[in-house]
Amino acid sequence: MRNTHIKIVAFVFFLGFISCDSRLDLAPTDILIEKDVFANVENAEAALSDVYYKLFLASSGATHVIPDASLPYVGLPETSSYYKYSGGNLDATDQEVENIWIEYYEVINVANVFIDKVPVFGNYDEAKELQHIAEAKFNRAYAYWALLSFYGYGGLTGNFDGLCVPLQLMPYNGFNPSELIPRNTNGEVYAQIIKDLTEALVDLPENHGDNIKTRVRATKATAQALLSRVQLYKRDYQACVEASNDVLANTNYTLETELLDLFPLNEEGTTSDFSDEVIFGFPVSSNGGNFQYGIHGIYYYNKYIWVDADFINSMDASDKRRTELIFEGNPHITNPTTANEKTTFKFNNPEQRDDIQIIRLAEVILNKAEALAQIDGVNTESVALLNKIKERSGLSPVDVSDFATKEELLTALYNERYIETAFEGRGRFDFIRTNRPLRNPDLTENEKVFPIPQREIDLSGGVLVQNPK
Repeated sequence: MRNTHIKIVAFVFFLGFISCDSRLDLAPTDILIEKDVFANVENAEAALSDVYYKLFLASSGATHVIPDASLPYVGLPETSSYYKYSGGNLDATDQEVENIWIEYYEVINVANVFIDKVPVFGNYDEAKELQHIAEAKFNRAYAYWALLSFYGYGGLTGNFDGLCVPLQLMPYNGFNPSELIPRNTNGEVYAQIIKDLTEALVDLPENHGDNIKTRVRATKATAQALLSRVQLYKRDYQACVEASNDVLANTNYTLETELLDLFPLNEEGTTSDFSDEVIFGFPVSSNGGNFQYGIHGIYYYNKYIWVDADFINSMDASDKRRTELIFEGNPHITNPTTANEKTTFKFNNPEQRDDIQIIRLAEVILNKAEALAQIDGVNTESVALLNKIKERSGLSPVDVSDFATKEELLTALYNERYIETAFEGRGRFDFIRTNRPLRNPDLTENEKVFPIPQREIDLSGGVLVQNPK
């Protein structure tokens, strides 16, 4: 891992952890030693904000865009800084290759402090201590899922013996060559993610008291929803169905009937009232964007990247995801390359202060439908779940008789996920795990996996080995 000591940074109260107005004031106030951080619940809650904030930093900006820019539904010129991530032979010294690694390990390191030190230094209500540890485990699990998806060799294609990333499960206490950790296997990383989420479920609350808090902090449903995704990626389809069932039975979450209520117009950057469909996200627009998460760095509105015209034309003309969630974007663009292009309404704020939806109910519905199809082939429940998504978008339902084979049903489900979750930062991973071609259809399996950052290999003295080229 990066040769940097990660410290707990105490932030003033954000996300409504303590304040009643759900402010997201994230200016750091002090560096506290662990004993002081966990001396009382107020300090611990403020410090826990740093874990969530680091997860936002790791998951936004280029990290969000690269998985989508790897697919042809995103329009971008060859001069775009994102273009190289859809090609092969990605350089191990590339800045984003390094940044993604560093930022997710910063999440893990601060989460590790909570998991390891709260039992030692915690001096507040035990139930709240256990909740904080559980929230840290959720954040750590999400970070390892992301690292596996980018760097795990065969991690998305069922190669559980392939090398993934080092499982650093203790706080980083300085560089010690004798304690360097080699890369664990994909199977070991999957097992740790599932272990963290399963343990977190015991102590996470059902909700945090109001709509926004319940959707920006980990709950039981948040952990179950991430388990649904992870088990699908791992190809444990029965476990995926079980985790999905737990989420779908939770009445705190419902499929939004109107897409424009799910992704509302946000011209002022102040719309931070997540729909009941959102299970977990980052409320970037809360309170007008003042000293919160900053900006998300996802440049769709200004059409540095845009929605490819062929993708738009491939959608049914009556599909609301085409008629409502594709728009002109910035009206002042004069660049002839992009002036006449359209972009996604999912990021419609001019100042990049849109709320970021990380997990939502539609994904879990599609997870269950796909897992059931893998288990049972053509079946009525998968088709019914598929129709929930199609009908919400104004499309005619399909029938079991429309699918002659399991493969035909899976193809329909893959296509629905492709349209439904476009521009939400996971497209690359879904295409790799389902063996569909990326923007560059000629990439080898080796070229679909990010290289381990050369800096990390050098710092490890060769303990970390590079992915095959």
